[in-house]
Amino acid sequence: MNIEKVYAVYFSPTGGTKKIVTMIAKETAKRLGSDFIEIDYTSAENRKNKYNFGKNDFVVIGTPVYAGRIPNKILPDLEAGIFGSGDTKAAAVSVYGNRNYDEALRELILLSEKNGFSPIAAAAVVNRHVFSEILAAGRPDDTDIREIREFADKIAVKLGKFSCAAPVAADRESEIGSYYTPLKVDGMAAKFLHAKPITDMKKCDSCGICADLCPMESISRKNTSEVNGICIKCHACIKKCPNGAKYFDNSDFLSHVKMLEENYTIRKNNLFIL
Repeated sequence: MNIEKVYAVYFSPTGGTKKIVTMIAKETAKRLGSDFIEIDYTSAENRKNKYNFGKNDFVVIGTPVYAGRIPNKILPDLEAGIFGSGDTKAAAVSVYGNRNYDEALRELILLSEKNGFSPIAAAAVVNRHVFSEILAAGRPDDTDIREIREFADKIAVKLGKFSCAAPVAADRESEIGSYYTPLKVDGMAAKFLHAKPITDMKKCDSCGICADLCPMESISRKNTSEVNGICIKCHACIKKCPNGAKYFDNSDFLSHVKMLEENYTIRKNNLFIL
């Protein structure tokens, strides 16, 4: 199979999904002797574009897991903006923070198929949870990186050896399950849908980095303490603020984080499908 270009296509507000998806794509491209091309689907501007891929392309498509699914505010953009030619080979990658990937990976495989890709590989890979410094701390670590590179090796073999690489198996009959319901430490539902990050104005120097990085374009550039649009809790503004000026103070959100830290610290394994 003649793969001329290998693409990494990712939605990655804090960089974890980017790291994993680009690693898979770069390693695959290196082994195939193909060109590597990166498409950052995080920015709202890039998500306005339509991307079409051909039969000689291999596309690694990755998103983080939000409540056990593809981020719901990004799903329409993926459905409307990324297309294969019907025989474009792809790998679907879901990145999660040590709780569970639930339906996210199957959803991404099925979306890829619907949009003209033939997913011949898939993976659910653990990355440090953006809500916590404890959950999956240090991941992907050396063991993860070795597994990711081995996965890329096997993808390259599958693409290079077989003229018609078989698609990965996925349950195509049942409907995608519901979103995960976040819980508080008391087991009750954590209701923080409308929570938005708070700004410590003593630390904020109005540099505007948070506004530039917000994938929903919800932070005001004139007053970066204002979040005028949707917040998807991606934590880009929190993790990448150079002064540590952003944080959440919503009690339900904080209780949910504590619940995760109390119940999901045991190391989860990555899943690789070929």
